Amino acid sequence: MRRVLFIMLVLVAGTAAALPSWWGVRGLNRVSDARTFGAGKFSIGLFTDLGISSDTRTGVLGGQVTDITNTEFDGTAHIIAGLALGRAAEMGISATYLVNQMKRDSESAEISGDWEGDDGFSEARVSLKYNVNPSSTSSWFSLMPWAAFSIHDGGYSSFVENGDGWDGIWEHGQPMFALRRPMINSGSFSYGADLLATFDLKPVVLTANAGYHQFNQTFQFTDARYDANHNVVATEAVDMEVSDPVLRVGAGIEYPMGTTTLFAEVEWNHFLDRNFDAGDGEDYDDHIQVSPGVRFNTSGLAVDVKGTFALSTFDPQWSDLGHSLFQAGSSPTVEDRANYAPFPGGYASSMGIGVNFSYVGDIRSAKATIGGRIYDAATGQALPGTVSIDRAGVSPVAANTEGVYSVEVSRGETKLTATAQGYLPMSSTVTAVSGGTHQVDFPLERVQTTGTVSGTVTDASSGAPLAATVTAGSTAAQANAQGFYTMELPSGSRTLTASATAYGSENATVSIPAGGSVTQDFQLDLVVDFDKVYFDLDSDVIRRDARAALDNIASFLLANPGVSVTITGNTCDLGEENYNQSLGERRAEAVRSYLIAKGVGEARLGTVSYGESRPDAPNTDETHRSQNRRAEFIILGR
Repeated sequence: MRRVLFIMLVLVAGTAAALPSWWGVRGLNRVSDARTFGAGKFSIGLFTDLGISSDTRTGVLGGQVTDITNTEFDGTAHIIAGLALGRAAEMGISATYLVNQMKRDSESAEISGDWEGDDGFSEARVSLKYNVNPSSTSSWFSLMPWAAFSIHDGGYSSFVENGDGWDGIWEHGQPMFALRRPMINSGSFSYGADLLATFDLKPVVLTANAGYHQFNQTFQFTDARYDANHNVVATEAVDMEVSDPVLRVGAGIEYPMGTTTLFAEVEWNHFLDRNFDAGDGEDYDDHIQVSPGVRFNTSGLAVDVKGTFALSTFDPQWSDLGHSLFQAGSSPTVEDRANYAPFPGGYASSMGIGVNFSYVGDIRSAKATIGGRIYDAATGQALPGTVSIDRAGVSPVAANTEGVYSVEVSRGETKLTATAQGYLPMSSTVTAVSGGTHQVDFPLERVQTTGTVSGTVTDASSGAPLAATVTAGSTAAQANAQGFYTMELPSGSRTLTASATAYGSENATVSIPAGGSVTQDFQLDLVVDFDKVYFDLDSDVIRRDARAALDNIASFLLANPGVSVTITGNTCDLGEENYNQSLGERRAEAVRSYLIAKGVGEARLGTVSYGESRPDAPNTDETHRSQNRRAEFIILGR
């Protein structure tokens, strides 16, 4: 039963598995993790997205200008593979397959058919990641340069062409540049680099990417101007290259829950050289996408289900490569056409959904799992410690709130060392078996940072033991019947104070050695400082709250047989003076009788009444009068 519970705890403690992004390196989807998989790891995966967008364009049907709403479907598949190049580096490769399809609305479909589109493998990408602090346990930082190459242009050319007749917008054989994604690739060659940062806030993990990307697209086609009868009246050969520098920022958040992880990503691409302004306040040079999802993973295999939503607005005018300017009769410059060029990689779909499959394994023999608990050896309480492993490429692991840790290692002898703040480290060696599960617990001993101080508290004159209290900051110890006290305190210089009823206090500074002991005695001098005893209005009955003070006084008198006292009775000003004088006598006598009952000799206890003649506070209100209804003590000496 204990072994089953251990395996369950290890599985829960180790569910934050390392999985790849569509870059091929460790991450979520769009966002790459600053951490690496770890030495000997490899990854493979298939990432898919299906986007859908409905966009309205202005066309001419039957000689009438009309709005035509077409629906675009954008399919993307990233086939990825990754390989760890040690603890601090990894490489990812990916091949992308694109499907660009448009469904025409009912009016234009009658002329040119329902569908138009193209598909094909678009490009291959290689990315390298280097982590600057692979041994960290809470925050990581990496640099990731990458480069992409065109590998196929699709069925017709590098862009989607209208394969049917005129449909009110596009003519037969002409590029359909005003689509969200008319291009099959992002250019013949593109490159960039990202800075990555990941923070493990337990249980939430935050990741941020920021980088500079450069895309270069080549456009070669013949632009044509048409008259109302769709006859070509002018042409212009276009042969140009468009360079797009892009600032990319991405962020992701993960919340693991056992074998399920909730996540969300946001990606912002800002095109630095696009200057188109339609005058409508739209900022077309920013692409922003948000993608929430859920990941199911176990034993390195993961399935993601995610959604995608665009927060930026698309306008077909932005990517027609200047055709609208040429059709209107002008001769657009190269700069004009470049400003209206389709965006590399296409514009974000309005919304989409995707399903991903990925696997992370080890190219070496099956790993062994070592796990267990870190806890206080004396109390059994779980400790949030860390376990370090003497293997290259294996990072320290932190225990969860239950003190449970888990780590995977290759077979062979492995030394583990557990540490926790305020505790002595502990090491253990285990011979790991491939594919095996080993339990190693760490009961840690507290670091000895305290010492003991003890001694006696006595009467300075007689040497008799006192029922004193010795304090040091917030720590206190009570002396026993023999006046002996002892207390455990943090090592170092400490100030002690001894005090007892009717005695003055005494201070002493001692140096307490760690794990050792020191003696400090106190001799206290007697002072006149007995507690006052208060009575209710017109009453000589000892109140319940006065008994503790009287008991202490009786104990002191019994311990000091040479001390005599006079008990004074006092009243407030309510009532006749003669009556108050008599009430004061009864109050003093009530206190005397209480002390006699506790064993104090009668000869040592005298009484006197002052009635209302010696008020302790002005008799102006009930609060002050209650302070005057009292009995006090005058110590006569030894």
